[in-house]
Amino acid sequence: TRATGGTRLLGVARRLADHLDALFVPGRRDIACGHEEVEMALVELGREVGERRYLDLARKMIGLRGRGLVSGQAYHQDHRPVTEQREIAGHAVRAVYLCAGAADVVLETGDAPLRGALAALWQSMTTRRQYITGGIGSRWEGEAFGTDFELPDDRAYAESCAGIGALMWAWRLLLLDGDARYADQIEWLHYNAILPGLALDGETYFYQNPLADGGAHRREPWFGCACCPPNIARQLASWPGYQCTVAEREVQIHQYAAGTLRVDMPGAGRAVLAEEANYPWAGDVRITVREGAGEFALALRIPGWCETGATVAVNGGPAEPAAPGTYCRIRRSWQAGDTVALSLPMPVRRLEAHPRFVGGRGRTVLARGPVVYCLEGCDHPGQDVRDLVLPPAAPVKEEFRPDHLGGVTVLTAPGHEAAASAAWTGRLYRSIDRRPESNGPDRSLTAIPYFAWANRAPGSMTVWIRET
Repeated sequence: TRATGGTRLLGVARRLADHLDALFVPGRRDIACGHEEVEMALVELGREVGERRYLDLARKMIGLRGRGLVSGQAYHQDHRPVTEQREIAGHAVRAVYLCAGAADVVLETGDAPLRGALAALWQSMTTRRQYITGGIGSRWEGEAFGTDFELPDDRAYAESCAGIGALMWAWRLLLLDGDARYADQIEWLHYNAILPGLALDGETYFYQNPLADGGAHRREPWFGCACCPPNIARQLASWPGYQCTVAEREVQIHQYAAGTLRVDMPGAGRAVLAEEANYPWAGDVRITVREGAGEFALALRIPGWCETGATVAVNGGPAEPAAPGTYCRIRRSWQAGDTVALSLPMPVRRLEAHPRFVGGRGRTVLARGPVVYCLEGCDHPGQDVRDLVLPPAAPVKEEFRPDHLGGVTVLTAPGHEAAASAAWTGRLYRSIDRRPESNGPDRSLTAIPYFAWANRAPGSMTVWIRET
């Protein structure tokens, strides 16, 4: 309806929602849905047509969890009432879809117990049960979250749909709280948990997204359970809608990309902003006011990954520092032709893991801006990249290659193979030898964006790179 102005499909949605509303009459039939997602649709439908009963039905469906009406198991988030849940658990897609629907209910009702539960579940996911790529779901069995810090890289499930669900949840929390960390999460998920699910030619897909592989995991044109391909297509098609929001006399820009923003602000009329950027490869963003003379605020997200050096300048004036993980708000009387220059330095960063994540010990991940990198066998012929070592002090260089993998920034660094020892021949374990081993042969390491892996010949891949 919003895209075309037609109401035919809206009528279909209303008839289905009316059927559900009649089916789930309180006290007559209490059944929890086996796969959460209708809650989001009901709230959105209620917003569109202005009927409270759809919101009430979504709220009821969330309240039915934890009564054993599905299975009584964490797989269905039916192990305890949502308002009492404090650890994200069970089927990862189901879990984040439920949380997204619950966030919609909080947005409309202000439900305090539900909001408190969502805060705890978000903390559980993002600080203890999420891969460095943003992917979620560490177990193939049940496509489920594991326990705290259970994040095996080669057996990561990290379903593409789960990354999309996490993004939808983060979007609703951003609308609820306006906290830049949710916009940071949306960006990280987009580039590192969702884009890998689609091949560069747009023809094949990943269902699971491991962080290490020997060369067997390849994208497929379709799946027996074909949720991921259309979900990825829908998410990428809707990406422009995540770029900004508007409030009374304020435009909030959450994501950066070249293009034009046309927004209508309550109390301030229409504004047209042109954005110039080569994002995410370069951190220089220029925003020009094309239309919209008058006073309003422009709020620019300063990403949390930009730890130092971010600046903002208006009309060529002095560059003012901007704090990472916040929104820089510029309120003034704008005229057509006014410009804002945002500079976000993008040095290569080495990321490390929490000490309780055993798989991260002695290893690092390379990132630049919002993009996570990996080593792939195509760039290291004859090598299993899981045996390559990037010494802690090795300098890492960056180079934009317009004709490589669709145009990406590549990272290069000197490294070497892991030390080889005759003492390991024919052995899986041995007594610790405290004598230092010499390094293996020197090798030049090349890292590509993780989202671009598996688009060439099969070979080994790893996100976590050995440092020792």
